[in-house]
Amino acid sequence: MRPLAALVILLTYSPRLLFMKKYFFFFTFICLCGSVMAQQLITAQPDSLELALKKSKNYKERAKALADLSDFWIYTDSSKSMNYALQVMAQYRQHNDKQGIGIGHYYIAGVYMENGNSKMAETEFRKAVNILTKDTSYLSQHYLARVWHNLGVLLQREGDAYGYLNILLNKAVPILESIKDTITLARNYNDIGAAFQNTQQFDKSLSWYKKAIKTLQHFPKYEDLALAYLGAARALLFKEDFSEQPSRQIKAYLDQAAGVLKPNPKAYPWIDYYTNEGLYYLHIAKRPDLAIRSYDQGILLAQEKHQEYPQLELLNRKYYLYYKQGDYKKARTTAYQLYKLASKYPISKNRLIILKNLVDAEEKNGNNARAFQLLKQYTALADSLKVEETNIRLNELEKKYEQQTKEKKILQLQADNSLKSAELDYNRTLLLSISGLLISVIILSVLVYLLHRNKQKLREKQKEMQQEQLFFDALNQGQEQERKRLAGDLHDGLGGLLSNIKLLISKETDCDESNSSWDKQNKLILQKLDNAMNELRRIARNLMPETLLRFGLATALRDYCEDLEKSGVKISLQTYGIGTQHDKNELIMIYRIMQELISNAIKHADAETILVQCIQNDEKIFITIEDDGKGFDKEIMSTSPGLGLSTVRNRVAYLKGSLDIQSKKDVGTTINIEFNAQQTT
Repeated sequence: MRPLAALVILLTYSPRLLFMKKYFFFFTFICLCGSVMAQQLITAQPDSLELALKKSKNYKERAKALADLSDFWIYTDSSKSMNYALQVMAQYRQHNDKQGIGIGHYYIAGVYMENGNSKMAETEFRKAVNILTKDTSYLSQHYLARVWHNLGVLLQREGDAYGYLNILLNKAVPILESIKDTITLARNYNDIGAAFQNTQQFDKSLSWYKKAIKTLQHFPKYEDLALAYLGAARALLFKEDFSEQPSRQIKAYLDQAAGVLKPNPKAYPWIDYYTNEGLYYLHIAKRPDLAIRSYDQGILLAQEKHQEYPQLELLNRKYYLYYKQGDYKKARTTAYQLYKLASKYPISKNRLIILKNLVDAEEKNGNNARAFQLLKQYTALADSLKVEETNIRLNELEKKYEQQTKEKKILQLQADNSLKSAELDYNRTLLLSISGLLISVIILSVLVYLLHRNKQKLREKQKEMQQEQLFFDALNQGQEQERKRLAGDLHDGLGGLLSNIKLLISKETDCDESNSSWDKQNKLILQKLDNAMNELRRIARNLMPETLLRFGLATALRDYCEDLEKSGVKISLQTYGIGTQHDKNELIMIYRIMQELISNAIKHADAETILVQCIQNDEKIFITIEDDGKGFDKEIMSTSPGLGLSTVRNRVAYLKGSLDIQSKKDVGTTINIEFNAQQTT
């Protein structure tokens, strides 16, 4: 939604006119700007959606339920909506479902879109297009049309109404018509109708709304049908033809919309319904009292849903209705309510109009002193706006004058130069020929020299990189060999010694079972020896996990995380696509990186829950460590060696990867690593 633009248009109509066509733009901004293509039943509630999630029998049903929950929360709780969208993507990635991954990009993009992050939304939508275009199945084409619709919405939010309408008519609608996707097609018809209302083409707008109504007649439980009825009523209202037949049709559309919305009295389209109903009562039924009642119902529902822009429109209508009726006290009260709500948005023209309303209201109520104070504010603001507009016009005139002066000078210089150029042509041609030959020789010589020097530098650089690589490999192998030797010494040497001590104490216990105090002491010693041996085995296993070399990275990570969970930390491990044909050094490097990051989350972040992901997609490996710990500042991240991040950075650099750390104090830390896999042949 573009609220500021909508707000300017909202307040710029004259109270002398019943229906200025400019006024309708506020409606269409609400209908068009920022509406993610999502389909929901009027009766949809979170409990029923959660129940569907629990009853899901396979990953596709689970992903569908998660997607419905993401859609449900998208306008009221973006955090929940994004969480469900990410779970949709995780379900499809775990099963390498390419179609599902495209759908996952669509839902993630939708949340970004409703949070105002247009750049990330477009990136995710484009990823979805690349995947879904290749699949001609019904489901893929259905979501492809929805993706194109929302890409059009992004253009419309940037002010490109033509681009928005072009995408709907030439991208989304043809796809939906070809696959006969009735509900989504009708939703696009609604949006096309609203787009034509934006350009005051009310007959075209009405025809598209009628197409939507006809398409949705057999689907009365979808709120899109109510929106189609309301859009048609709105188009007729803005035509300002209040003769008998159009008036009856407007009332019929409103009644039909109410019938669709009746199962859910709190559905968002009721706000639009109350607005249109108020217009009907005021200008057709000639019942201003009922119009006020409808406006108040709309304001109350908008307040419950924390929607301020519909409140502004409804308050503005109430003010002019009271003022026209001569009820200046209520007009004054409403004007101050409007002023308070609109003052959150620093738009000078809006303030000017509202101040004028307040001046009129105070004057009509006999508060001349207050009216004079407000009039001074109004005059000062009007003068500042006039000065600003005058300055803009003067600057434009000055620019035009400067441009004309420059053009005249250029023409004069061109005329002078044309006379001189004839005299210099012969000499210039000769000089250029000689100079060109000389320059060519010089350039060729320089190029040969630079090419030779660059090749030499490249060879030296490659040699240095090879030496660094060999040094790092040797250092890494030495460290791992030393870890292996220490693990063996601990396990075979100290471990054997502890086992021997335990055996001797056990025999002593068998020989003197009558001494109960000695037996208790002995059992305590045996218990502590068991703990020491278990700790010894854990240390030896972490120094050189045999599981890593025998069974691969996924198994080693699972064993490591299960071992850490015994300390009370909840660790969610997700691995997917990790191949077995990895270079041994790379395998150890990845394991050490994840071991260090998980250890940091436990020791330094005091995390209670840790999400660990290691996913391989073709030649790319993605690592994510996310915790709910206490987080840290950017300065601590760069200055504190205790976090072990320098070691992690060195290992990531060795793998030629990228490292991204996002941390917020008392919220948690997310670390993402990406690099290319080095597989053995």
